[in-house]
Amino acid sequence: MNIIEDLENKIKLSESRISLAQKQLNDHESGVLTLSMMVQASTELAIEKNTFLLNKYKQKLRKLKAKDIKEIEIDEKNKDFIRENNYFKYQVQRLKHVKDKSQKEIDEALYILDELPFELKLEDIDIFAISHKSSELFLGIHSDLDDELMEIKSEFLFLVEHDFNDTNNELKLLNYRIPIVILQLRILLQNIKENLNDAKLNKKKFTGLPKFEDWWIQELWINHQAYMGLFRWKQVVLNLCISTEQKRAFEIIFKNWILIKKILNTKGSFAYFYNYAFDEMIYKYAELEEEYEEINLNKMRDIVTKITEEEDFATVSNEHDIMTPYMKFKIGKTKQDKEDAQ
Repeated sequence: MNIIEDLENKIKLSESRISLAQKQLNDHESGVLTLSMMVQASTELAIEKNTFLLNKYKQKLRKLKAKDIKEIEIDEKNKDFIRENNYFKYQVQRLKHVKDKSQKEIDEALYILDELPFELKLEDIDIFAISHKSSELFLGIHSDLDDELMEIKSEFLFLVEHDFNDTNNELKLLNYRIPIVILQLRILLQNIKENLNDAKLNKKKFTGLPKFEDWWIQELWINHQAYMGLFRWKQVVLNLCISTEQKRAFEIIFKNWILIKKILNTKGSFAYFYNYAFDEMIYKYAELEEEYEEINLNKMRDIVTKITEEEDFATVSNEHDIMTPYMKFKIGKTKQDKEDAQ
């Protein structure tokens, strides 16, 4: 029983503290240890405080053991249920009045909460963490694009709404991420095309975004060839971007796209329907296509293998220093803190 175990642990801890403090006083009286008057008074106070707590815990434990354990369990479960129910019931009102957050942070958190599936419950701290991460990763969507975003979102939800079950319900967390990534990539693609079609900038002919390969994402962080393939693909797209704003926009979109694809690939067959809907939508609106031809897949694998072989992963910088500037600062600060505490 958790309550009883908790009390028993508290009793052991109090007994241990009393024993340690009593030993210090005994050693002081026998001359083995010399305590200052302040430390001696603090030790005596610790014995008094922990003796009071020990008696309190023992008394409570005797009362609990005298009760019907099942009755206690039911009572605790009911209390937990009421607390949890009220916590989520009044979550919106509570978020609106968080004092240590700006109005923008609160609005973003409320937006995330509104997008969550009804059956998915997250604590306030997690809501703010998700909204903070979203604001870091996402580019802004201007109000004049709201209608287009809603159109993409509606179409995407229509494709996936019949395939959810208890196993993959958490995928609904991506419902607000995916349409934004699709719209952002479509806008960026239009912008790249306009720049390349400009007579003054017509140095390249746009032939479309390069096709990506699913195994890069499936094996990302597992083998270096997948990483090299994805890195090469990313560089090709970045080379299509002319302005700094375009490059920055693609970096953010790329992070979001990888995040979504990685989550979906990790879920395996449970997310196939979701992954497929995402691929269909991003191809329709942003012309981003996956390579299906095995011949082309093998060719790219050979290219990546060749690139990998040319890289020397054993080389290190001649100026490599394991003691980084921050590490030196940290060591000095720790040393100073210890000296100040003495």
